[in-house]
Amino acid sequence: MGLGMVWNINGRTFKMKDVANDEVVRLGDLEVWRFTNAGGRDMDMTLPHPMHIHGLQFQVLDRQIDQSMKNTWSTISEGLVDEGWHDTVLVIPGERVRILLKFEDFTGLYLYHCHNLEHEDMGMMRNYLVEA
Repeated sequence: MGLGMVWNINGRTFKMKDVANDEVVRLGDLEVWRFTNAGGRDMDMTLPHPMHIHGLQFQVLDRQIDQSMKNTWSTISEGLVDEGWHDTVLVIPGERVRILLKFEDFTGLYLYHCHNLEHEDMGMMRNYLVEA
């Protein structure tokens, strides 16, 4: 990665107390979130992102892979375990993963982020807010 590289989620980087309108959820809500790893032509952009959500566990609904990345995906996909409860999901370049979350236990400010520390440190981390 070059100097000055910035990672983001939905075009936004981390700010300590920043929460966008679409990052506010109500206690008791059941939501489907989608993580998309668009990949890219630059080698630095074709990395997997283990997306981690604080404060709850979720279920993986499905994965959809861009056909141009199918060969890369097929070398890894047999190791993916989507059944059961998770707090982290690996999103391969060229893949879209949909997850089901229920915000049932706590209100407050929580993080979601890429678990690659370099990506997180360069802004690929956001807050979400659970309100009563």
